[in-house]
Amino acid sequence: MKLLLFTLFSLAVFQHTAQFTNNFDVVKIGAIFFHDEMKLVEAFDTAVRDINNLELDVRLEPIKHYLSSDDSLTLQELACDLIENGVAALIGPSSKASSDIVEVICNTTGIPHLQFDWYGEDIYGHRRNHKLTVNVAPVEQLLAKALLDIVRFKKLESFMIVYENSRNLGRMEYLFSWRKMNNKTGIRLWHFSRGDDYRVMWKQINSLREKYIVLDCPADILIEVLNASIIFNMTGQFNQWFLTSLDTHTANFSSSYFTAFLAAIYAVRLRPYIPPPVHDESDVFEEDEPDLISSARGKLLYDAVVLYFNAVRNQIRSQQYREPRARCHRGFWRTGLEIIEQMKILTARNVTPPFKTQKMQLNEYGTRDEFNLEIYNPLIDRITHIWNKNQNLVPYETLVAAKESKKKKFDEVQDYTVKRVKYIVATRLGEPYFMYRPEPEGVHYEGNDRFIGYAVDLIYKLAEELDFDFVFELVPDNNYGSQDPKTGEWNGIIRQLIDNSAQIGICDLTITQARRTVVDFTVPFMQLGVSILFYREPPPPKSPYGFLAPYSLDVWICLLLAIMVSALALVVVGRISHADWVSPIAHDPDPAEVENIWNLNNTLWLNVGSILCQGCDLLPRGSAMRVFTAFWWIFSLLLSQTYLANLAAFITASKMQSSVDSLHDLINQNKIQFGMLKGGSTQLLFSESNESEYRLAWSKMVSMKPDAFTASNAEGVDRVKRSEGRYAFLLETTTLQYYLARNSELKQIGTPFNEKHYGIAVPLHAPYRSTLSVGILKLSEKGELFKLKKKWFSANESSKNAKEAKNDESQYTMESVSGIFIVLLGGICVSLLIGILEFLWNVEQIVVQEKLPAMVVLKAELKFFIRFWETRKPLHTYAESRGSTSTGYSSYDQMASGSTVKKKKKKKKKKGKSNKVSSD
Repeated sequence: MKLLLFTLFSLAVFQHTAQFTNNFDVVKIGAIFFHDEMKLVEAFDTAVRDINNLELDVRLEPIKHYLSSDDSLTLQELACDLIENGVAALIGPSSKASSDIVEVICNTTGIPHLQFDWYGEDIYGHRRNHKLTVNVAPVEQLLAKALLDIVRFKKLESFMIVYENSRNLGRMEYLFSWRKMNNKTGIRLWHFSRGDDYRVMWKQINSLREKYIVLDCPADILIEVLNASIIFNMTGQFNQWFLTSLDTHTANFSSSYFTAFLAAIYAVRLRPYIPPPVHDESDVFEEDEPDLISSARGKLLYDAVVLYFNAVRNQIRSQQYREPRARCHRGFWRTGLEIIEQMKILTARNVTPPFKTQKMQLNEYGTRDEFNLEIYNPLIDRITHIWNKNQNLVPYETLVAAKESKKKKFDEVQDYTVKRVKYIVATRLGEPYFMYRPEPEGVHYEGNDRFIGYAVDLIYKLAEELDFDFVFELVPDNNYGSQDPKTGEWNGIIRQLIDNSAQIGICDLTITQARRTVVDFTVPFMQLGVSILFYREPPPPKSPYGFLAPYSLDVWICLLLAIMVSALALVVVGRISHADWVSPIAHDPDPAEVENIWNLNNTLWLNVGSILCQGCDLLPRGSAMRVFTAFWWIFSLLLSQTYLANLAAFITASKMQSSVDSLHDLINQNKIQFGMLKGGSTQLLFSESNESEYRLAWSKMVSMKPDAFTASNAEGVDRVKRSEGRYAFLLETTTLQYYLARNSELKQIGTPFNEKHYGIAVPLHAPYRSTLSVGILKLSEKGELFKLKKKWFSANESSKNAKEAKNDESQYTMESVSGIFIVLLGGICVSLLIGILEFLWNVEQIVVQEKLPAMVVLKAELKFFIRFWETRKPLHTYAESRGSTSTGYSSYDQMASGSTVKKKKKKKKKKGKSNKVSSD
C-alpha cells in the first residue's frame, strides 16, 4: 500500500514537472557573422541573454555561423544549414556581404530574414519582392535628409566630403543635389583608404583652402585621422568638422582632447531609448548604468532580436505558431509571413525587453522610417539638437525643463570650443595704417601695444563694438597679396588667410575681383582713387634786390645814361627854343628881361617824374620842347609798363606748374620716369586693364631702367624727393594726401582716377564676415570712421609747417622786398645829406653877407630849426646889414639869445608910449 502511494506521488510529480517544462517554447534563431565582427556577436548574445533572463513562456536558442570572407557559395551553404537545423529566423549577414543570397533563400523558404545594417538598395519595389526580409536600420534616404538639414542649419555653403567607404555615399544623396560638385562654392569629394598616410591627405586638402570638412570615417581610426590634420592648422577655431559616422561616440576622444583643438566639431548618432517609469516615449533624464552595447549596428541588432522575439511570442500565444519544417530546396513556412506582419505592428509600448533606440517601428514595407538622431559635440559629449523627420532640428534645451537639465553634469569636461573668439589679424607695415609705436628711452612695448596707425585703431574700435579679442601678426614678406602668374600661388596677407594662418587681413588693402575669388571682404571702410605724386620745384632764392631782376644791369646803366643825356638835351633845346624864355614877373606885358627855367635840375626832375608816371609842374612851351618831351614820355611809358610786366612774370615764375599735368602728359613724354608699388592693386589695374592709355603706361613702366616699381610707398615717396622732378609715383589718394601733408616738397598732379575701396579681408565663407560688416557700418553711423580719418590723415604739427611753407610761397616776406626799403632809406639819407649841405651853405652865405661870426649865425639857425612851432622866419638882407653893422649883429644876437623880431617891435612901441607920456 505504501509502495503504491509512493508510486502514485512520483508519477504526479513527474507529470507536473513535465507539464511545467512544456510551458516553455524554445524558438531557434540563426545568425551569420564575419570573423572580425565580435562586437556584433556580443550584441546578439546580450539580446538573447536579456530575453531568456526574463523567464517568459518563450525562449530563444541561438545558432551562430561564421564567415572568413565574402563568398556567396559559403553564405548559401551556411543559410541552408541553419534552415535545416530548424531556425525560425535568420539574422545577417552585415553589409560586408555583397551578395543577397541569404535574402533570396529566406524569401523562397518562408523563414523571416532580419537585417540590422544599411544596404545600398532601399527601394520599396524591391521590398515587395522580398516580403520575408525586414531591416531595423533607419532608411538611408531619411539619413540623407537628416544630414542635409544639419548642413543647412550650420550654413555650410562650401565643404569637402572626405570618406573611407564608398557605400556610405548614399547618405550624401541630398547633399549632392543641394550643392554642385567640383565647384569652388560647392562640394568636393576626397576618398582615402585605411592605412594611408593621412598627413599627405590633409596637406593636399589644406592646399585647397577648405575649412569645412564632412568626414565619414570608421570610429576605430577616427582619432588617428583627426590627429593627422592638426599639424596643418585644420583644427583652429574657424574650421568646422561634421562627423557623419553614427559610431563617432565610440571613438576615444578624451585621449586627443586638448586646448589646441578649437574647431567647431559635431556628430550624429541614433538617439537611445530610455525606459520611462510609465511606458511611453517621453525622455527621462536620470543617471543610468552604462550601456554595454555602444555601436549603432550593435544596438540595431539588439532591437532586431527583441522585435522578432515579441512577434514570435505573440504568434505562439495566439496558438497559430507552427514549427518550421522548410528546406532550402523544398517547402515554404507560411508562419514566417505571419510573424513578419506581427513585427510590423509592434511598437515600443508593447515589447519587452525595451529597445535600444527610440521610435523602433517598421512600416508596411518592412523598413524603418521612424527614428531620432542626436546632434552632439563628441569632444565633450554634449547634445545640442535632436532631429526627426517631422520637426527636423529641435534645440535640446527646449526638450528638457530647466530644472531637469541641471542634473546633467555638462561641466565635468572643460569645453575649449566655447571660448571667447580670438582673431589673428594679418597686416603689413605702411604709413599711416600700420606702424611701430615710437619707444621712449627706458620704455619697451609688447604685444599689440607695439603698433599704432589707422588700421590698429579701427580693429580696436571693432573689437570694442563686437566683443572679440585679437592679436596682430605681420606678414613675413610685407606684401598685400598678389598672385604669381606662373604658379597661381598667392603671397602676403591673402596667403595668410588662404592658409588659415589668420582670420582677418587689414591694411590699405584694396578690394579686387582677383582677391575676391580666394578671400571674402567686408563692406568698404574707405573710398579712394589713384593719383600722381610729383616733386615740387623749390622757389628761387629770395634776394633783397629782386625788384631789379626784370632788367639786366646793362639796361639799368643805359636807363641812367638816357635820363642824364635826355636832361642835358632838354637844357640845350630849352635854351634854343624862344618860347621857353619868359618874364620872371607873371603877367608883365613889357618885361625888362626874360629867364629860362630849363636848367639841369628841372630837366632831371621832368625825366624822373615821367618815368615814374608822376608827371611834373614844369611844362614846355615851344614846339621843339614839346616834341622832345612827348617822345620822352612815350619812352617812359613803354619802359615802365615793360618793367611792370616783367616784374609780374618774375614773381610768378616760381609758382609755374610742371609741364606734366595728367597721366596722359606723363605717358607722352620721356624725360620723367614714373612707377608704382610692386604687387599692389594699382599695379593690377594697369597690368590687367584693356584701356589703351593704361596698357601704354604699363608697357613703359615695365621697360624702364632702373626698375620703376618700389617695394613700399615710403620708398616711392623717397624716390620722388631724391629725383627732384625726374620721377613720378602713382599711389592711392588717401596715402598721397598723408604724404603731401607732411612734405612741402611734394605735390599732386592731375585729378584722381579709377575709384577703389579698402575693405577687411577674411577667409572664404567666413561666418563672421557679416558681423564685421555690421560693425563697420555702426562705426560709420557713429562718426568713428570720420574721426579716425581726420586723426591720421589731417594736418598735424609737421603738416601745419608744410602748409605754412606753401603759404609763404604765395606771399612776399621782408627778405623779398627789403631791397625796396633799402632804396627808400638810401633816398632819405641822400636827401638829408643834401639838406644839411644846403643848410651849411646858407649859413656861410649869411656869414659872408652879414659879416657876422660863423658860430653866432650857426647857433641862431640851429635854434630856429629846433623851434618847430615857428612857421615864419625873419629875413636879413645884405643891405640892412651893410647900413648898420651893430643892428645886424644885434638882431642875430637876439635870435641867438632866443628873441624874435616881434618882441623887438613890441619893446619899441612901449618905449615910444613912455616918451609921449613924459613929453606931455
